[in-house]
Amino acid sequence: MNKAFYISGIVLSFIFLFVIGYYAGEVSSARFNALFSNYDYGSYGYGYNESYSDLTVTAGIWSLLFILIFIAIDLLGLIKIKTKTTKVLSIIGLSLSAIFLLWTFAVIASPGSMSFDEVAGGFGFYAMVMMAFSIVGLVQSIRFANKDLRKVKEDLNSGSTDLLDS
Repeated sequence: MNKAFYISGIVLSFIFLFVIGYYAGEVSSARFNALFSNYDYGSYGYGYNESYSDLTVTAGIWSLLFILIFIAIDLLGLIKIKTKTTKVLSIIGLSLSAIFLLWTFAVIASPGSMSFDEVAGGFGFYAMVMMAFSIVGLVQSIRFANKDLRKVKEDLNSGSTDLLDS
């Protein structure tokens, strides 16, 4: 079961990187348009001109969703897998997630002063770290499952006929 969570963590890290890239480009473009356009066509119904602060809030909400998923994956890894490497990486991942959770709330709270294109590099770093931790967690969960399977096979081969004795 944990293998599925770690695989989904790897896939979600890739998706998060694309979401970060998309919103960083959109917010940067909207900021550029807001700085150099003197005429707003959005108020006259010619098209919808979304401001960069609205895009920053939207990107922050998406980032919040991904961060909460990564927190859940790290918590499950901390609880279910009993290797030292997984515990250490889960604690580091939870700490890093808490920092970026606070950073996301700061971005959502003041989108005019801290736009998403300014902090997208940090979120990209976070996504790559979570991808690396998910890969290591997947390897550790496979190793932990194989170790438990070997232990059960050794107990069966040791001559004990009752499975409830182990």
